[in-house]
Amino acid sequence: MVGRLTLIGSGETAPGMVRVHRALLDSLGEPPRPVFLDTPAGFELGVDGIAARFVEFFRNSLDLELRVARYRHRDDPPRAQGEALEALTQANYIIAGPGSPTYAVDQLRATPFAEALVRRWHAGAQLVFASAATISLGRHALPVYEIYKVGQPLHWADGLDILGSFGYQLAIVPHWDNAEGGTHDTRACFMGMERFDRLRALLPPAATVLGVDEHTAVTLDIDGGVAEVRGKGGITVLRGDEQTVYPSGQSFRLEALRPLAAASSPAGGIPANPVSEATAAALGQAAVLVGSGDLPGGLRLAADEAPGELAVLLHQAASAVEQAEPTTDDVAPLLDILIELRSSLRERGEWALADGLRDRLEAIGFQLRDTPEGTVWVRVR
Repeated sequence: MVGRLTLIGSGETAPGMVRVHRALLDSLGEPPRPVFLDTPAGFELGVDGIAARFVEFFRNSLDLELRVARYRHRDDPPRAQGEALEALTQANYIIAGPGSPTYAVDQLRATPFAEALVRRWHAGAQLVFASAATISLGRHALPVYEIYKVGQPLHWADGLDILGSFGYQLAIVPHWDNAEGGTHDTRACFMGMERFDRLRALLPPAATVLGVDEHTAVTLDIDGGVAEVRGKGGITVLRGDEQTVYPSGQSFRLEALRPLAAASSPAGGIPANPVSEATAAALGQAAVLVGSGDLPGGLRLAADEAPGELAVLLHQAASAVEQAEPTTDDVAPLLDILIELRSSLRERGEWALADGLRDRLEAIGFQLRDTPEGTVWVRVR
């Protein structure tokens, strides 16, 4: 049973959010074991003060002792990381909040901490992520600091994509109705709507934007297929040409967050490149053969449809292992080629094909993980 996932636009420790936390804690069905993960703010000098604010809120407003999982950086001492990981593995209510989305992704991706988060969530624990931390959970992460503070060109970063396995391709944007700018528009997490429209144009067509107003929470019940909005404001869903607003107190089916059927085609109705589509399909079949143990057969099947130099590489790899039983070392060359192909598809904007290739590989036991040093693969079964 997958636990509930709650996304809070802001104000996660404000008095008005006490009722939301109480309702979520009551729904656990067992004594709460809350833990605060401080990773998103791990780079800030005041990270201890941020953690202390959460501890005080839980003690004074919810009458609960909140443990802190102190994981600030990949280079933290092993003992500190072990203690933080132990706290996460015991938690059934995991909360995270302020900081930098991209910093959180960089420090969590392909680590035991990200695996522990997902494992606990899939075992029924609730994830309650607020503000910057919500952004990190989507497939597409908004680099708020880099754009708003540093002035980098408009772009999206890869997120942790914890909902990708359920068929969602989300870009989660908290502070949706922010009004702190005064003389200038700071909606859409300080981007302003004119600039956010340009940002959205950079997303693949299948992406869905989930905007969460400040002092507002939306709880996703994956097993039940429904979402519920609580708090002061509402949420906004941008999907294809559709824009839907769900106010506080309203529930809706999670189907509203899935990609539109037509969204898998490139913008403007231009058909996908037929060679790339055929290649991706062949590689998907090849991956099945590899997973079943027929590495040479998988390589040659992929080579039959692959273009030019890629076909040569695949045939060379097949010849090299023709007489050998497939091992991890044998599979590695093919996986490296598939990673290179996926990168090429992403660079050309063929997101649906790239995601399909990744999903097919994971289905037969090979998971691709994007790290700051590049994409790596691991066996998952």
